[in-house]
Amino acid sequence: MRPYGDFESFVLETIEAFSRLARAQAGDRHQRRDAVQDVYLNMYRRWDQLIAGHGSLTSYGRTAVKRAVIDQFRRNKRMVTVPVHELPETESGIGIPEAAYEMIKEGIDELVAILPERQREVITLCVLQDLSPAVVAQRLQIKEESVKRYALKSRRQQPESPSTSTARRPTT
Repeated sequence: MRPYGDFESFVLETIEAFSRLARAQAGDRHQRRDAVQDVYLNMYRRWDQLIAGHGSLTSYGRTAVKRAVIDQFRRNKRMVTVPVHELPETESGIGIPEAAYEMIKEGIDELVAILPERQREVITLCVLQDLSPAVVAQRLQIKEESVKRYALKSRRQQPESPSTSTARRPTT
């Protein structure tokens, strides 16, 4: 009979030793806790197999903690940290830089209000909520081509801006 009959008693008796070992190996408090928790989780899943084995559960746990710390180090080594000041400017789902997109959204409410209901729904979902035509089609239960057609039709119905009206005016 093993001294650890149930998993809880094993954890209570070994948590201090495993934490000290992880602290010596990892150094970081969060990595130490994660390593010990990962080991306990894996041991819990295999508890019946482990207590049926002939080895020491404590030595198995110590080895598992060491390996978990090494695995975390390897995982963290592969991660590339990027300082915040070097992040590229984000773009909306339709390819407009985020700053310009926010300015466009401010004046769009007035223009959307004069559209028919279905076109208003499409424009609200595509432009204001930045969803793709495929997602909008699925939400409204219509074809994707219909979403594109409604968007194009609503664009044609909008009043012309001064820059576009002079370009389209016939010359005499």
